[in-house]
Amino acid sequence: MKRPAIPDEPPPARPRPAGLFRLYFGGRYIWLMTALLMLLIVGPLVGRVEVLARSLYVGDFVLVLLLLASVRTFFDSRRHFVSCIGLAFLALIFGALNRVVAEDMRGAFAVAGHATEVVLLTYLILLIAGDIFTRNEVDTDTICGSITVYLLMAGVFSVAYTIILELDPRAFRIPDDIADLDGSLGPDRLMAYFSLVTITTLGYGDITPKGEMARSLANLEALVGQLYLTVLVARLVGRHVSNAAGFARGAPSARAGEQEIR
Repeated sequence: MKRPAIPDEPPPARPRPAGLFRLYFGGRYIWLMTALLMLLIVGPLVGRVEVLARSLYVGDFVLVLLLLASVRTFFDSRRHFVSCIGLAFLALIFGALNRVVAEDMRGAFAVAGHATEVVLLTYLILLIAGDIFTRNEVDTDTICGSITVYLLMAGVFSVAYTIILELDPRAFRIPDDIADLDGSLGPDRLMAYFSLVTITTLGYGDITPKGEMARSLANLEALVGQLYLTVLVARLVGRHVSNAAGFARGAPSARAGEQEIR
């Protein structure tokens, strides 16, 4: 007598990470968003601290973390991956040369490195914005992408302010008690702070632009930041809420249809 075949048992389900960790494993933009938050928030606290050797700062490692996160974000696209790697490597080379060349040549290498950073950050903004604002469905990773674009815009302006400060130290009025030489890679810590204050329109007034170019960029950043939040991000959040409400309304009818079929 032939024994009945025993159906194969399904493989045990793999444990899924809970909460926010699930987004880190399944999302793309949250990695870059986290690195940007560290650069703009944690960087000013410890960015100037020297480690391991002279002229090697904690801020350098934070910037490398940002570059690795940007590369990881677009790892699936070979063209974008190579472009991010090339721009990041070029920015690091200019920053390293700025520390070893003669004193009269450091300004040129510093400006070249910062200009490369502006190109890289602008490139990331265009890639992410082109992705998230053309999606039909808005999820949590899309919202993280919109926040990433906002932080990248603050980063672009902070680097631009750093270039202006490098070319004209009198372009900004900086109180003597907070002025401090920043030798680490990436944007100047005070300029990163000024950029966040400007894009959020807080306007503390401790650092103020004096030069015409600095004032023009500050006006542009304040306008772009507010319009981005009130128009584009608000539109994404509204679509996300609408999609969630539509799914909730359609769920009972879908379950009823399944029962009828059975």
